[in-house]
Amino acid sequence: MKAAARCSSLGCLVGLALVCGVRPAAAEVTAAQRATAEALFQQAAELMEQKRYNEACEQFAASQELDPALGTTLYLADCYEQAGKTASAWALFQEAADGARRVQQSDREQIANERAASLKGRLSKLELRVAPARRVPGLELRINDTVVPSASWNTAMPVDPGASRVEARAPGKKPWSVAIKIADGPSSQVVEVGALSDAPQAMSTDSAGVLSDKLAPRDPGATQRTIGYVVGAAGIVGVAVGGYFGYRALDLNKQSKADCRAEDPNALPAREPRPAKTRKAPRPCRPSPASVAARCWPRGSRSC
Repeated sequence: MKAAARCSSLGCLVGLALVCGVRPAAAEVTAAQRATAEALFQQAAELMEQKRYNEACEQFAASQELDPALGTTLYLADCYEQAGKTASAWALFQEAADGARRVQQSDREQIANERAASLKGRLSKLELRVAPARRVPGLELRINDTVVPSASWNTAMPVDPGASRVEARAPGKKPWSVAIKIADGPSSQVVEVGALSDAPQAMSTDSAGVLSDKLAPRDPGATQRTIGYVVGAAGIVGVAVGGYFGYRALDLNKQSKADCRAEDPNALPAREPRPAKTRKAPRPCRPSPASVAARCWPRGSRSC
C-alpha cells in the first residue's frame, strides 16, 4: 500500500489508542522519517487484519507522529473504535473532519462527521466534581496521569471505558487518588474529589541544628573517665569491707582459743607425751561454733 493509499478511502480503516485535540504544526519531515512512517502504517494495517487492535493503534500513532497525514488520522480513529476506545475515536474523527474541511476534501469531511455522530450516542462520560471549599491554591487534577484543565472540572467529559485512576495534588498537601472503572457507554459517572490534608511541614534550619546537637554522641573520653571514677570507688569500698571482715574473723578466733579449757566439753582429752624424735604437736581444742562461723563467713556459708 503506497502513501497515497493512506489518504484515499475509508474502506480499510483500522484501529489504535487515544489522542485528543488538534496536532500543532509539524516540522519539516525528512525522507527517512517519511519512509519509516510508511513502514509503520503498513505494519499497522496488517495487525488490523489480524484483529490485534491495540498493537495496530500503537503503530498507526507512531506513523502519525513521524509524518502527520489526514488519512492516518482517519485510520487511527477507526482503530480506536475497534479497540473500544470510543472517546478517543470520537475526538479523532472530529479532528479529521476539521482537517478535511481545511483542505476542502468534502467527501472525507462527510465521512468523518458521520462516524463521529454515530459514536456520540455511545460515549462514556466522567465528571470530576470539586466543591468550592476544596479548591485549594495550586490544585491539579489528573486522569491516568494526564492533567485535566480546570475548565473541565464539574463537567461531564467523554472518556474511554475501562480502569482509570483519578488524582488530586496541590502544594503543601498530601496527594489524593481513587481507582475507578468506567463502564461502557452510554454511561455517566461522577467522582467527588476528596479534601486534601496538610502534608508534614519541613523542619527549619534552626530546628534541624538543635535536634542534631541533641542527637550528637557525647565526648567518649568524658564517659570513660566517669566509668573509671565509679569503678575505682567501688574497688576502694571492696577493700575496706574485706579488711573489716578479715579482722573480725581473726578476733573471734582468738577469743575462741582463750575460752578453750580442759573442762570444756568441746575440748579433746590430753595425750601422754612421746619421745622428742617422734613427738607430735598436741591436738588443738575444737573451736567453738562462734569460731567456725567467724572463719567461714568471708567465704560463704557452704564453704566449710
